[in-house]
This record gives sequence, structure tokens and C-alpha cells, in this order.
Amino acid sequence: MASTPSVSVIIPALNCAPFISAAIESVLKQGGDQLEVLVIDDGSTDETANIVRSYPSPVHLLRTQTPRSGAAAARNVGLRHAHGRLIAFLDGDDVWLPGKLALQTSTLENHPDVALVCTRGGRWEPDNESYEQAHQRFITADATSEPTDFYPAGWIYHMLLLRPAWVWTSTVVMRRELVEKVGEFDESLRLGQDYEYWLRCSRETQILRVAKVLALYRQHANNSTNKPRNRNFELEVVQRALDRWGRHGPDGQAADKKQIKKRFARMHFRMGYQHFWAGDPRIAAKEFYHSIRTNPRAWRAWAYASASAVRGLFVPTPRNQKPPSGGERRHGE
Repeated sequence: MASTPSVSVIIPALNCAPFISAAIESVLKQGGDQLEVLVIDDGSTDETANIVRSYPSPVHLLRTQTPRSGAAAARNVGLRHAHGRLIAFLDGDDVWLPGKLALQTSTLENHPDVALVCTRGGRWEPDNESYEQAHQRFITADATSEPTDFYPAGWIYHMLLLRPAWVWTSTVVMRRELVEKVGEFDESLRLGQDYEYWLRCSRETQILRVAKVLALYRQHANNSTNKPRNRNFELEVVQRALDRWGRHGPDGQAADKKQIKKRFARMHFRMGYQHFWAGDPRIAAKEFYHSIRTNPRAWRAWAYASASAVRGLFVPTPRNQKPPSGGERRHGE
């Protein structure tokens, strides 16, 4: 490599052929001549790899050692090959909006005590709205926001415990030094591995979230967080954080106990809701029961628990169905 890049952008991809060009182009259009774009193919069976190969430097194709190792493994491959002093992330089906990278790099330059800057993200349904229309929509919506408006800001561990969407992976830019402190993503988590990573980061640094939408979360049928799972990754991550660090952040601020209980109830409800509509009423009923047990005033859980019990009398349990343990994280602005 001719010169050390200032920013390495890590893009995990699995069967992203319809989307990967838009993701790469949204990075390249950020400008600057010191970019490194690392696309890590996790065993795609479509044209993803060939599309990535068609791009000249600074776009580079890497592969996970084992196909379908998961997003955590793919991002870790990127981290091991990244040369930039700053590390940014983008999923292969998402896109950045113009000016994102310049604003975040200047923010880090102006705040030497901060090692991670993220932004708001916006939901985008390409079937109903073009990229340009979505961009204009958020320009209009954010007209009163200044580039120096941050929320949340500071030591936000206690806030992340209650709301993972405060830090969305496709918006993150962080210093290499922070990566060296917190290490790699946890590959044992098929979902929620990024949330677990940002919780670890929030123990090591203050975080700034730019109050502007500067990335788009593409809505499509194959979004991984739309699929019901038999393991509640999000709940595991929160419980692990509480067991390790408790409710208090490094600055002493604490997540409210009642709000934590409500969060656990919501996580159980969310998994139950997904399984209910996926045709697994018995699994759904167990999750709704846990939701009610955690928060007896969860009226929707009561309603769905009753509906699940009735449906469970008539719908056979799917074959090879493993016992459930929870729900999964959703993206939010």
C-alpha cells in the first residue's frame, strides 16, 4: 500500500449482490484520497465477490476462513487487515449519506478525549423511495440540527443498557486505539455481537452521536433481524453486561432498575411476537409468559399469551424446534 490510509471501512457481506455496489459507492463518494475499503465475503453464493473484484484499489476483497461464519467473524477479518488510524463500519446492504465521514473525522479531531463517534440512522424502503428521495427527506427533517449537536453524548453505558439503537454499527467511526483496548467482536454471538461490542466500548470511552441521519438502513425481506431465532442474543448480551459491570457506567450514572425490568419484558415479548407470527405458538407462549412474569402490566403480552395458548392447541410444534431462550435486536434511529 502506497501510503497509510486515514480511514479503513469494514464491510461484511453475505449474498449482497443486489446491494453491495451501492454500499461501496456510498463510501467512495465520501471523497478523500486516504480511504481503505475492505469488503469481507462470508461465503456468498451469488455475484457478491465478482462485483467487489471489479473495483480497483482502494476497494479490497477479503474472505472469512469458514463460509457463513457470521458478521462478527467477518468484521474481525477486517480489523486484522485494517491499516487506518480510524476504523469505520458499514453493512453490505446499507449506505452512507454524503458528508458522513468528513463530519465524523472532524468531530474526532475536535474531541481528542472521545474515541467513538456515531450518527443517527434512517430506515429506507428502496421499493417505495429512491436513494435521492430518502436523502432529501432526511435533509429536510434535520434542517434544524447542527453538525455539533450530539445526543447522547459522554459516558453512555447506562443508556445503551436500555436502548441498543443509540449506537448503530453502520454509522460508527472509531479510533484504532480503542479497537486495541476492547479487542475483537464476539464470534459466539450470531446476532447482537455488535451491540455487545459497543457496550464494551462504552466502558472505555465517551461516545458522541451526531444528531443527523447520515446512513440508511435498507429494509428488505432478507434482513437478518427479521427472522425468528431460538436463542435470545440481545437478552444474553444485556445480562452479561449486568453481570460483569452492573447498572453503573464509568462516570457513576446508572440505568434505572425498573426500566431494566421493562427492557427484559420487551425482549421476551419481541421474541414471542416473532415466533407467534412465524407459526410457532408454543415457543411464543413461553416467551410471553416470561414477559408477563418480568412485567405483570405488559398487557399486550397477556393478550398474545392467550392467543398463543389457543393456537398451540391446533398448530403442531415444528420439527427439530429447539427450546427458546429469547429475542433479538431491532435497528432504530
